[in-house]
Amino acid sequence: MKRLLASTKGLTTVEFALVGPCFLMMMMFIIDGARAVWTYQTLQEVATNSARCAALNKTGCTNSSEVKSFAVARARASGVTLADTSVTLATAQTCNAMGGMTKVTISSPYAGATTRLLPSTITTLTTDSCFPTIS
Repeated sequence: MKRLLASTKGLTTVEFALVGPCFLMMMMFIIDGARAVWTYQTLQEVATNSARCAALNKTGCTNSSEVKSFAVARARASGVTLADTSVTLATAQTCNAMGGMTKVTISSPYAGATTRLLPSTITTLTTDSCFPTIS
């Protein structure tokens, strides 16, 4: 019995069995959190470019449906799936105490790996952007 208790064979395996799941879960949270931040940043970029396109009245951004299509295509090019119902265009808005702005708001559902496994407050990513309207 003393020989069995003094043996260190398999100690590393037991330690990994205790620590490994916690480490892997922490890594999953970090990766999923980074993915949420990347998705939010992509939506912010899409909102900014869509507001600019609409404010400048560029070809392909002359009405609300065209701006929504522009935003959906821009998000898809970056690898983010976005429904056109998630995009809202508003003209003649006041943003940060400045009037005459074109505002695009994007509110998209988000479901990462960790949000499916555990209760989470991150269920929707919402961002908006304003650009001065050209008269």
